[in-house]
Amino acid sequence: MKVSRKLAKQTVLLFAIIAAVLIIPSAGFGEKTIQTTQRIIVIDPGHGGTRNGLVTSGGLQEKNIALKLALKTARKLEDRYNVLLTRNRDTNMSSRDRIFFANKNSADLFVCIHLHHSAKPSGFFYYFSPPKNHSRTIAAGENTWKSQPLIHLSESKKAIDSFLTIFSTNKKPNYFFSDSAPIIMLEASTMPAILIEPLSISLLPQHPDEIENILEEYALLIAESIDLYFRKK
Repeated sequence: MKVSRKLAKQTVLLFAIIAAVLIIPSAGFGEKTIQTTQRIIVIDPGHGGTRNGLVTSGGLQEKNIALKLALKTARKLEDRYNVLLTRNRDTNMSSRDRIFFANKNSADLFVCIHLHHSAKPSGFFYYFSPPKNHSRTIAAGENTWKSQPLIHLSESKKAIDSFLTIFSTNKKPNYFFSDSAPIIMLEASTMPAILIEPLSISLLPQHPDEIENILEEYALLIAESIDLYFRKK
């Protein structure tokens, strides 16, 4: 009898433990759920490795400036988005690998960062637009990876508009332009995707501290532009 009572108590206790485990989720599961519900942004610093991009007479390389700007932008966004970088060091990636990385991670927005070398303080913002013969093929009903950027064309334009709004408001003496272009990198994107050249490498100062200050300013503008885009969705 004593053995039966003891066994009964152990059985009740076991069921109580199982019920508690099923009802109360672990902290790790909750954290994972929160992370996966965040918007996913992929930032792509242009060039890298053996591909320097633009190089000034003073030795500034576009690949390094783009990476610094991307890292600063990511830090300003990471508290409210899941931010991924195609590269976080001086390494080369093909255009195909960059966009594949964004597609694989189911990004909500892809932002490729480059610089330009205009003598004027200006910025350029691009979204994908296919050649005429390409667009006719897609219009005929082909459901291929090449049709993906056309599906997201209107959203890519909205992203560009958000960038123009923020940059034009905060950098009034500057000139900003948006355009469509058959950019190969953006051709295979399965999400809204843009390429930005927010500032000229030719106009950057040589002193490292001054460069850092300028990049901080532009990183904030990029972050605010992304915020505005998602607020409008």
